[in-house]
Amino acid sequence: MGEVIDKLWRRINENSQRYLGVLNDLLSFPSVSATGEGMDIAGDRVRETLESVGLRSEVYIDHGGYPVVWGELREERHGTLLIYNHYDVQPPDPLDRWTSPPFTPQIRDGRVFARGACDNKGNLAARICALDLLMEVFGEIPLNIKFLVEGEEEIGSPNLKTFVEKHKENLSADACLWEMVGSSPSGRPIIYLGVKGILYLELHAREKRPDLHSSWGAIVRNPALELAHLIASLREKSGRVPVQGFYDDVEEPDDDTLSLLEELREAESEIRAVAGEDGLMTDKPIKDLLNDLLLHPCINICGFHSGYTGQGSKTVLPSSAFAKIDVRLVPRMRPEKVLETLRRHVEKETGGRVTIKPVDMGYPAARTSPREPVVELVTRTAEAAFNSKPLIYPSAAGSGPMYLITDYLKIPCVAAGIGDHLSNIHAPDESISVENYLRGVLHMALIIINFVPFYRSGVAPYL
Repeated sequence: MGEVIDKLWRRINENSQRYLGVLNDLLSFPSVSATGEGMDIAGDRVRETLESVGLRSEVYIDHGGYPVVWGELREERHGTLLIYNHYDVQPPDPLDRWTSPPFTPQIRDGRVFARGACDNKGNLAARICALDLLMEVFGEIPLNIKFLVEGEEEIGSPNLKTFVEKHKENLSADACLWEMVGSSPSGRPIIYLGVKGILYLELHAREKRPDLHSSWGAIVRNPALELAHLIASLREKSGRVPVQGFYDDVEEPDDDTLSLLEELREAESEIRAVAGEDGLMTDKPIKDLLNDLLLHPCINICGFHSGYTGQGSKTVLPSSAFAKIDVRLVPRMRPEKVLETLRRHVEKETGGRVTIKPVDMGYPAARTSPREPVVELVTRTAEAAFNSKPLIYPSAAGSGPMYLITDYLKIPCVAAGIGDHLSNIHAPDESISVENYLRGVLHMALIIINFVPFYRSGVAPYL
C-alpha cells in the first residue's frame, strides 16, 4: 500500500466499531418491499444516516410507491459521482432456518449476519462511512456526490423510471457506481459493466369444463400437455430459443466485450459448483459458457402447476394449467417487443388455447463499454483496496434497472460491492465478512479521492 492508503486503512481499523455501528443501525429495522414490513419508517432512517455524514438529504414520494431517498454533497468540484443503492430487502422467510433473528445483526466468525447485510445495506453503509473517513482524514470531500437510494429494487423497481424522469436534471453526473457484486471464491473483487434486462410472464391453458376422470385423457384435450408442448417449443436442449424473431434485435458483442471473457477462466470452477455434477446443458468451453450466461438472452421456466400434486394418487384430467417464465434480455432488446414476439409464437403453436399474461414488464438491459474511464478507475482502486486483481465481467447474468442510468441519463455505470460466495443473498443467514465491509469503505474512499485527477488528467495520485 502507498502512504495515503496505509493512513486510510489504519483509520478505518481504528474506527471499525463506529462503522460497524452504522451498518448495525441500517440492518436493525425491516424494510421488506414485498410485504411492506417496516417500509413506513425505512426512508426516514436512511435519510438520517445520509445526513449524519453531512449530505443534504430528502425523501421523495412524488413518483408513487415506496420512497426514494436522495442525498447530495455539492463541493463545486470538477467531477460528480452518482451512487445507486437500495434499502429494501427480501422477505426473511423461512425464519426457522436463521441461526439468529434476521433483523437483529450478529457477528459470528468474522461475519455480520442479518437480512440485507449484503443485499444491499452493507454496500450502502460502506459508501456512507467512506465519506465520514475522508472528512476525518482530509477535512473535505474532493468530489460532488449524489446518492440515489430506492426502496423497490427487490420488487422490480416499478416506479423508479417515473422518479428518474421527474428529477432528470438533478441526476447528472460523470459516472455512476451501482450496487451489488463482491468477490470471487478466491477473493478477487468482481466488477460488472452491465446487467441483463428482464420480462416476467405467465402462460395459462384452460378448458371450458370441470376436471375429469383421467380415463378421458385418451380423447379429451389436456391443458397440462398443451402447456408442456408449448414450453418445449420455447427452448432447445442447448438453451437456444427457436422462436421466430426472438433474436432480431440482439447485437453481437464487440471485440472489447468478448476480450473480457478471456480473463474469466477462473469462473469455470464457480459455474460447475453452482450447476452441480453433470448439471450443465452442454460441454462447451468456459468462454462459450460465459458468452451464453452473460451476453445472450434466454427463457427460463420458473414454475409449472396443473392438476393434483398432493400426497398419494388422484387420477384426474385437469381443466387448467399455468406456468411462470422469465426472459433475460440483452442490450437493444425491448420487453414490449419481446412480449409481442412471444404472443405470436404462442398463438401459432396453440391456436389460442394458451394465453400469455405479463406479470412484470421489467426493463431493458444495460452495458457500459470497458473503455470508459470509470471502468479503469474502479478496477485500479479495487485492486488497491482488496490487494487482488479484479475480475471484470461485461455483464451480470441477473437483472436490475441500470438502463435508466446508461440509456436514459447517458451516464456510464459500473457495479462493485462487498459480498462474497458465502453471503447467501435472498436466503437465510445472509451475511458479509467484516474484512470485506471495511475494505469496501477503503475502496469507496479511493474512488472519491482519485476521481477528479483521473478524469481530468488520467492519473490516480493516491494509488
